[in-house]
Amino acid sequence: MSATEDQALPGVGVLGAARFVVKKHLERRGRIVDRESAIQHFENFLTSVVELEPTADELQLASLIEESAVAAGVELDSGESQLCAISVKRGPMLLLTGDKRAIAGAEIVQEAVTELSELQGRIVCLEQVIAGISERIGAVETRRRICAEPYVDRALSICFQCQGANPRPESFAEGLLSYVQYMRAQASTLLYRHDQL
Repeated sequence: MSATEDQALPGVGVLGAARFVVKKHLERRGRIVDRESAIQHFENFLTSVVELEPTADELQLASLIEESAVAAGVELDSGESQLCAISVKRGPMLLLTGDKRAIAGAEIVQEAVTELSELQGRIVCLEQVIAGISERIGAVETRRRICAEPYVDRALSICFQCQGANPRPESFAEGLLSYVQYMRAQASTLLYRHDQL
């Protein structure tokens, strides 16, 4: 889901590299149902957010986070490492990622990179955001939007029963909560403290 051109998202930022990385991903990913619409929505989204470029200090911290992740044998790629570093260095902001392995990895890496403890309670998983959206626009409308692209995120497709003939709207929130609780077990200190954003 993304904003239209006239909807501002104050205070929302994305890595500047996302402009290229995500667009290339959308152009090439084989399982997107409406590729043209997905690209257009993403381009509209970019007009409503701030592009974040990491400073030299943030890049140095991101490199330390990545190196520590490799040493710990966990997955925390350069994009998430940069987001973590930016969030640590720039103060109290939430960090949203759909990468569950990165969230769990950050929890482990904070033992070696103590600066990551600044993110306690500030990393938000995708299911928390979708739970908040569903609360605002309704479970049925959220399902319609999620299931329009059922292959984009497997967990969301499962939660909203995109393959089911008789979906049960009352169970959508339960499915999301199950994933949030799973992530809370993986990242008990870093994950956002509420079940929805």
